[in-house]
Amino acid sequence: MVIGFVQTKGGTGKSTLAVNTAFSRYMNQKFSSIALVELDSQGTLKNWWQDREEMGYDPGNVSFHHISSTQKEVFQQGIKSISDYNDLIIMDIPGEGTGKLHTRFACAYCDLVIIPMRMSTNDESAFMNNLYPLIKQIVRAVPEKKGRFFVLPVFVHPLQNWQTCVNYFEEVLPSQVACLPAVFPSRSVYENYNRKGLTLKEYATVVASNKKLTAQVEKAITDIDKICKTILDRGR
Repeated sequence: MVIGFVQTKGGTGKSTLAVNTAFSRYMNQKFSSIALVELDSQGTLKNWWQDREEMGYDPGNVSFHHISSTQKEVFQQGIKSISDYNDLIIMDIPGEGTGKLHTRFACAYCDLVIIPMRMSTNDESAFMNNLYPLIKQIVRAVPEKKGRFFVLPVFVHPLQNWQTCVNYFEEVLPSQVACLPAVFPSRSVYENYNRKGLTLKEYATVVASNKKLTAQVEKAITDIDKICKTILDRGR
């Protein structure tokens, strides 16, 4: 299975979601080999992974791959090679204002495309102007791709009812795109856990003596497991 976190604009939580999905309890119970793939030339995840290696953290079932090429044939072949050796591929796709080569590839190639998106008119406008036209083209060319594109509401207030978010997006999204019945809450832990290459689970060990921080991490881990379960339920 190949899952892509895709959004043409930056700052929507794609990298955070990709990392935490790859290292989640839920995915690691379901898949024996998981490839985390970054196609962003800036290498945010690459730097994070290098920090992990320097600290000697155990990657478990997860391997990391950074493909920075903008040549279509190069990153296509790279992904296909990685898929030969992994049960699950999770791709972090860069935000792209023009060209959108990586975005086009991900939308066409991935089994599921997850679109992190805020409940805002700015995000709606960016989606409709930049990403939706690509989705329309792909679904028109390959009708069975319909039902493979899902918005994930992000940076949602932790106390907000997830059904309210779903209802919001069901009102504004076109028929080719659905909304996952899950949300990515706004929690400070998502800004702090990954220093020095940490995962949420590893961060929980670091802050184990602080009950407040430990509770926050446990909530975040539960957030991610729910998102992962929801994604896989839609992939069946």
